[in-house]
Amino acid sequence: MIDKILEWIHSINVESLLKFFDSQMAIGLFLFFTIFRGVFSRLVIRFYYMVIKKDKSPKESSMYKPLNIFFVLLGIFCMINMLPTNQKALDIMNQIFSVVVIFYITKAVSTLLTVDSFFAKKYFKNSKNPAVDKFICNILRVALWCVAALVATARLGFNLEVFSGLVAGLGIASAGAALAAQDIVKSMLSGVAILSDKPFVIGDWIEVDKFQGTVIDITFRSTRIKSYNNAVVTIPNSTITSNYVVNWNRLTSRRFDCVLNLSLDTPSDKIKKIVKEIKVMLQNDPKVIKETVEVTLNEISTSSCDIKIFLYVREAEYAKFLHAKQDILCNLLFLFEKENVELAYPTQTLFVKRKEDVVV
Repeated sequence: MIDKILEWIHSINVESLLKFFDSQMAIGLFLFFTIFRGVFSRLVIRFYYMVIKKDKSPKESSMYKPLNIFFVLLGIFCMINMLPTNQKALDIMNQIFSVVVIFYITKAVSTLLTVDSFFAKKYFKNSKNPAVDKFICNILRVALWCVAALVATARLGFNLEVFSGLVAGLGIASAGAALAAQDIVKSMLSGVAILSDKPFVIGDWIEVDKFQGTVIDITFRSTRIKSYNNAVVTIPNSTITSNYVVNWNRLTSRRFDCVLNLSLDTPSDKIKKIVKEIKVMLQNDPKVIKETVEVTLNEISTSSCDIKIFLYVREAEYAKFLHAKQDILCNLLFLFEKENVELAYPTQTLFVKRKEDVVV
């Protein structure tokens, strides 16, 4: 009996048995990563949220689905490495998996280089120009992806010297493309000038050429503003730097002037009195800068006595200025009603000569 057992043991091919166990373990690892990919993804995202102190469901993260795919690929990678595979195929698989890892690491790091990220908010907490912050983040993200592309290219076995030679050989074509894209380059340089000089920032109400609106975004190439009718207007930065820019948010006060046309029947003493009362009323208005108030009888026209009012209102914001202007005009109307003063309107008196009035 013992001899038969020993004979059976000697008949077992150890190498085949080990290959069988390796294949089973490889399939098991693939199934393990495939089945528990969601668990691993949630753990990674929860750890990331714990680092940045963010309270959000892992499934709502933009990285959840990509991480699921990553762990499936990780299972395939482990399975292929454990199976008896051709060395060349194994090398290709290793290269592909390396590129996938580089891609996901770069994507994860790039999410930290957005203006809304935890690290950006911490770094730019004392910044007063969000447009510059966004500009810096965009530059860093572009640089990060360029480096990642070079690393991935090198990992795939491409010779970077070939690319440098190709770039050198395309010098003439590049010069031609640069001439064709000079407007884009000009707009990008203008964008840098806008961000450095800061003639306006996001949220300012500006006027450029024939456009007016609130600045909602500043990019490398263009600036977007929202106009009166809520239309978003995209203006090339080169157009902005080559035109006059009026930044209404930089105002500390706004000018108000108007002309009141009194009836020609208004007595002169009443005109003097109303001029004096208007000036006192405006100087006592808290929204009006007292030193700027000017009220004078400016002109006597064919149909009215014209009183000109000139002053500055403390409200620089346009919407608040309109309300202040409305209050001033209403107070003027109340004063005219109180003093029984009538406003004139364009009139024309027509005299008709009767036939019997004609002297022969």
